[in-house]
Amino acid sequence: MDLAVVLDKARLAGLEAATRIRQVQGELLPVDVRQKSPGDWVTRFDREVEDGLKVALQQSLPHSGFVGEESGGELTEQPTWLVDPIDGTANFARGYPQYAVSIALCVDRQSVLGVIVDPSRHEVFTAATGLGAHLNGQRLVCAAARSARECMISTVFPKPDAPFMADYLREFGNVLTTFGQVRRSGSMALELAYVAAGRADAFWERGMGAWDAAAGLVLLREAGAAMLPLDGLPLLQSQMLVAGSPAGAVLLENVLQRHHGGQDRSPRSPVTSI
Repeated sequence: MDLAVVLDKARLAGLEAATRIRQVQGELLPVDVRQKSPGDWVTRFDREVEDGLKVALQQSLPHSGFVGEESGGELTEQPTWLVDPIDGTANFARGYPQYAVSIALCVDRQSVLGVIVDPSRHEVFTAATGLGAHLNGQRLVCAAARSARECMISTVFPKPDAPFMADYLREFGNVLTTFGQVRRSGSMALELAYVAAGRADAFWERGMGAWDAAAGLVLLREAGAAMLPLDGLPLLQSQMLVAGSPAGAVLLENVLQRHHGGQDRSPRSPVTSI
């Protein structure tokens, strides 16, 4: 498999999906939006965009599998696309310009390629194993080391009925009082891309889906960032992930581990098995 060729085809598929999303954003009506569960929104366009991506991606790589947030599927050892057609659907439904198309290719259950397209800002983040991470063709490198008070930390809030909400709120309070800036945009894909681009120093989330993270994890790895699954699971199965610059990830991990009674840890190498 020529990853560079496949990456470019995935990029073009993501751009086509972003064009469609921009077209339909102004057509949304209240009847087009519903909640799958409290705080988990979907529109009638999510499945349309996902179906279009499935056709384009499987044509670009024949015999590949497909897992989508809306249509489901199974991640196996064969090359499999892992897609979130509109990451940040609640934002999309309200016209809040912070949502993205997230496309990853997994081989042997590990991400090897990632594309994240921001339709609102015309930003295209791409990465593949050994090929680096890029934003609109410019190479990305994660942030340099900073003190906690200089760091910007990002997160994604849990759903209102999440069973771990109480723990998360305590973590969030500790983060707010430790770091200089904390942000929440509503799109995990973009938050991970921003860490890879050095716009934020570190990120954490509880309860993520693999399609939320798969593309961003490749960007992070290729930009030199660290990825720390605090629950000890493989990254695509983790339900508590910290990612960031090597220094930023450790600072954030220490704050979260203190909340759970853990001890500070010395800096460690980025996790590379995705």
